[in-house]
Amino acid sequence: MELAAVALKSLLSKLAALLRHEYNLQKGVGGEIMSLQAEMERMQTALDEVSSRPAHQITGLHILWARDLKDLSYDIEDIIDKFMVLVDAPAKQKRMKGFRKVVDMNGLIRTIKTRHQVAKDIDDIKIRIREVADIRERYMVQDLPTQPAEPTAMDHRMTALYIDVKMLVGTDGPAKKLTNMLTQGEGVQNKMLRVVSVVGAGGLGKTSLANLVYQRLKGQSTCQAFVSVSLKPNVKKIFSSILRQVSGREYPNAEQWDHTELVNHIRQILEIKRYIVVIDDLWDESSWTLIKCSLIDNSLGSRVIVTTRNSTVAKFCSSIDGSMFELSPLCDTDSRELFRRRIFGEEEDIHSKLEHVSWKILKKCGGVPLAIITIASMLACIPNKTEYEWYSVYKSMGSGLAKEKNMENMRGILSLSYRDLPSYLKPCLLYLSIFPEDYNIPKDKLLLQ
Repeated sequence: MELAAVALKSLLSKLAALLRHEYNLQKGVGGEIMSLQAEMERMQTALDEVSSRPAHQITGLHILWARDLKDLSYDIEDIIDKFMVLVDAPAKQKRMKGFRKVVDMNGLIRTIKTRHQVAKDIDDIKIRIREVADIRERYMVQDLPTQPAEPTAMDHRMTALYIDVKMLVGTDGPAKKLTNMLTQGEGVQNKMLRVVSVVGAGGLGKTSLANLVYQRLKGQSTCQAFVSVSLKPNVKKIFSSILRQVSGREYPNAEQWDHTELVNHIRQILEIKRYIVVIDDLWDESSWTLIKCSLIDNSLGSRVIVTTRNSTVAKFCSSIDGSMFELSPLCDTDSRELFRRRIFGEEEDIHSKLEHVSWKILKKCGGVPLAIITIASMLACIPNKTEYEWYSVYKSMGSGLAKEKNMENMRGILSLSYRDLPSYLKPCLLYLSIFPEDYNIPKDKLLLQ
């Protein structure tokens, strides 16, 4: 999908240049190119719509259609490049005089032939465009909006909410710092509503940290709520969940109320109470703009924790007398400890023969708790904990483990970050994959790809 998007973007810029520079095209060809540009823009919109779908809603037909669209875009671009080079070349002929100008008339003849050939090529391209468009209309356009959500998908954040605190590693320092950011201050300043954002990449443990601090501080408040937002939030469900948690009551018809009714009910309850609320997994500023309407500043020392992967969103949320806490990967010592506990338990240490391969595995995990837990859980299931078996897992880390059941949760979390990228950034990851592992990538070499 991403390569097709890149090809289309490149093609559209070429078509725009062709029209903008007003090349002396064969009669009627200019209009054909404008029509071609409009059709390819429609296809780009359709491709963006398909690309934004969850992975389980993208079928083999969608992939084949994107491949055909990519090939078509490259072929059209080749025709345009050939035409622009041949037409631009004789431009110098205007500056020639005498015999050289007469001799270079051959270039003008070639240009006329080129324009005729472009007109013919465009007719062929139009036929191919109709074929690609027909495939989409015939097989795919009707099924996209009706695809149901994946019925068996479990919220990946649930395990973070109910994990045994004794299993957490490397959280003492971050938890203490986050707690201080929420509680420090005196007098009037400490009574104002304070919003602290926790920002970090997927899998770093933002939800676990927020929940740990939430559990420690909720006893200091008269009401509390913990809600997850996600990439495509249902704001009514979020408001309904906040309302039920802060009131301690059930509202069977709450999701049938409009946003204003829900917000008013929440504000009435929170107006005279000191509260702590966690807004977990926030993705965009617009969602926060709506949610914060319900979080009234009652000058009672209420606190809000927001977790997000986006630093811009974090800064936006923390603008109300708040701060931003950037969560870092685990250090080597904590990474090893988490790895050891998941495989050997509290008592047993990593076997000496496995020490070297363990560090190699941990290096690939990069201090990301989710990656460490996922790989460690897989290794714990291997009956024979031998160096050979562990090296096999190490060498397979990446595409070789794609079908492992233990990897599903990590893939789901990381794919959310990928899907949230703008369409023009997604291919960048594909370009990065052509370089070897642990390779220092020169900026200029990357830009030339």
